[in-house]
Amino acid sequence: MAQPKLILGFDRLSDPNLLAFGGAVVAAMKDNAAFPSPWGDNALTWDGFNTALVAYRDAYSAALSRDVQKINRRNEVRQVFVELLRRVGAYVEFRAHGNVTMLASSGFELRPEPVRASGSTAPGAVADLRATPTEHSGRIQLRAGRAQGAKGYEVQTRTTDPSAASEAEGAGWSHAQTVFTVQSLSLDGLPAGFAWVRMRGANGSGYGPWSAPVRVLVT
Repeated sequence: MAQPKLILGFDRLSDPNLLAFGGAVVAAMKDNAAFPSPWGDNALTWDGFNTALVAYRDAYSAALSRDVQKINRRNEVRQVFVELLRRVGAYVEFRAHGNVTMLASSGFELRPEPVRASGSTAPGAVADLRATPTEHSGRIQLRAGRAQGAKGYEVQTRTTDPSAASEAEGAGWSHAQTVFTVQSLSLDGLPAGFAWVRMRGANGSGYGPWSAPVRVLVT
């Protein structure tokens, strides 16, 4: 069964309609418990999202004078905001994983008709997960091979050895980040000492298997 999806095509909206729609999304995503900022990676935050909206709104107002340079500026910041809307929407879809309540809380609009799922099967396993310490306190660097069929990835961490744990599957692990690339990413805010990291892929059909945990020293 196809999962609910968001409408992520904004190019044909007029400036007033795009500003109204974008403003509603920015307002809905502020302090949204279902989608805590940062969204997907440290570069995608609510503050940056709101700043892009304000810049677009100001440029639109300035361009009403029909000054060519101001019109060009409006077009540039509009494109920046549209791309940011798409990134936030993609994160919302990935994080909600078909949960209509979560999707609706984001301010985006649901597609009015069912669509095919992004893949006929769940993703394969993440290959060759590696974790290395960095010179920055509390930060580690991750790199892995892509999981076949994955549209995004979930990363979890823990501070106790999972091989020595007797708790139920999944206990002790904490969500660390949702990302859309595994070629190179960093995790911040980890306590000093040893940490264990694992990763799995996801698409519209579900989650793939967790990778084997890897241990890394956090400085």
